[in-house]
This record gives sequence, structure tokens and C-alpha cells, in this order.
Amino acid sequence: MKKIMMTIIFAGLLLIPSTVARECQLPQQWQKLCCILNARVAQTQSKMKLEESEAVSLENSLNSPHNFPHLEELQVVLPKTTLELLMAIHKRELPKEEAELMADYLKGVIEAFQFQNVGAFDENISHIIGRQWHEIDYSGEGMTWKKQKTFYAPYGIEHFKSRECLEKFFKVESKLPYFRKIYKPKRPKALEDQD
Repeated sequence: MKKIMMTIIFAGLLLIPSTVARECQLPQQWQKLCCILNARVAQTQSKMKLEESEAVSLENSLNSPHNFPHLEELQVVLPKTTLELLMAIHKRELPKEEAELMADYLKGVIEAFQFQNVGAFDENISHIIGRQWHEIDYSGEGMTWKKQKTFYAPYGIEHFKSRECLEKFFKVESKLPYFRKIYKPKRPKALEDQD
């Protein structure tokens, strides 16, 4: 009986896919992003998934000298968004200078609103940051990029690849009911105070 049980257990173990932990090769200043990068490679859902080759390519790129002071600071509060900005530079032709301006602006947004749920903000912003409308995957959210683009068009939000468009976006977004409900800003009218 023991022999049969051992055979069944052994056969079962062979059927379980092996999961080898990925070794992150990001340079020291980006080590905070390793868990996110590794999780995105390992995830099974296609939304926001990275292939191993994409992760390695980003790691190789970041291992050459770069100067991203605002992005390095942003990774402390918005690590997922920071990773997406780095991917946008590497993969979607976002100019480095513009990514730095966007990172600086986002740090200001965090400070101005004083969100109590920064994690949800990071998750949601990482989904759109550094992308054209057609590059945003809205699967499972009950919306499409075409509908979203149409909704935001009157406000001049053409994409999410510039500080200017981010400024326009947050002026609209911060007035929507979900913004207060999900992100719980201590200063919900922060951008209105700046007008």
C-alpha cells in the first residue's frame, strides 16, 4: 500500500508545473522594483504580463548608466507606476526627459492629495501611464479604450505619455466620485486649490 501511495504522490508531483524563482538583475538603485517585475513575469493573466525576454531587456537597459532622480524617488511611493514609466521609456519610446517630468508631477500629486490608499492609486495609474489609448488593456473592467478616449477627448487628454496630459487627466479624474471613495485623499480638492 505504501508503495502505491508513493507512486501516486510521485506521479502527482510530476504533473505540477515547476516554479523556479526568477532572479532579478536590476541594478541596486532599482531593487525595490524586483518583486513587481518578477510577479509580472510569473503571472498567468495576460493583462500587464511581461515576458521573460521583456524583463531581461529592461534589466539590461537599466544596468547601463542612467540618471533618473525623479523616477528613483517615485519608486518609493509608486513602485508599479515607476516600473511602467521605465517600461515606457524602454519599450514605448517615451522620452526620458518626459518620464522624469511625469515622475516629478506624480510625486506632487501624492503630496498634494495625501492619499490614504496609495496602493490602489499606484495600481490604477500603472495601468495607463506611459501609454497611448490603444495600448491600455481594459479587459475585465467593463470598458474599452475607445469609450474612455471618447469620454476624455473634450478635456484634451490625448494619451498618457506627457506631463501635460497627466495634469489634464487628474483635474478631471479628481472630481469623479470613485477618486475619493477608493484613494481616500486627505485633501480631496488639492488640484482645485492650485487653480
